[in-house]
Amino acid sequence: MLKNKLYKWLSVFFIIVLISSCSNIYENGSELAAYTKPYIEEITVDELNKKIENQEDFLLIDVRQAAEYQKSNIPGSLLIPRGLIEFKIGDDAFWEEEFLYTPEKDAEIILYCKKGDRGILATKALTELGYTNVKNLSGGIIAWDPDFDSGSTTAPAEGGCGG
Repeated sequence: MLKNKLYKWLSVFFIIVLISSCSNIYENGSELAAYTKPYIEEITVDELNKKIENQEDFLLIDVRQAAEYQKSNIPGSLLIPRGLIEFKIGDDAFWEEEFLYTPEKDAEIILYCKKGDRGILATKALTELGYTNVKNLSGGIIAWDPDFDSGSTTAPAEGGCGG
């Protein structure tokens, strides 16, 4: 009887250890983004350009670093680096400094970065904070502007990818 209880407890213990050790570990941020991508919503360049053309109401946020944003960005976008977005998105003082209202949880928010990985992770983070209408620009600014040069010093022309 005691032997059976011991086997049951050991079995339960090993099952718990086995289940708790089954977490994913990633080599780098790109792997994490690839794993996360199916769990977020994305928008294509064509869809974004239609929204811009139709002057739809949405918030466009660049999640790259300040130096990247200064070199080139999508006109009308706002810079909130990936490492700060979770802290800035709900910060009324930040939005007041930008002369904007703090976004509501159901506001349409479109995020972009250089190629898409940081945007994917930022989209997932905002979704986990309760924002319900967040999308990542598939392919990032490189997809939006085929002539994108991360070393350039001017923003692309108004109107998107030019064709």
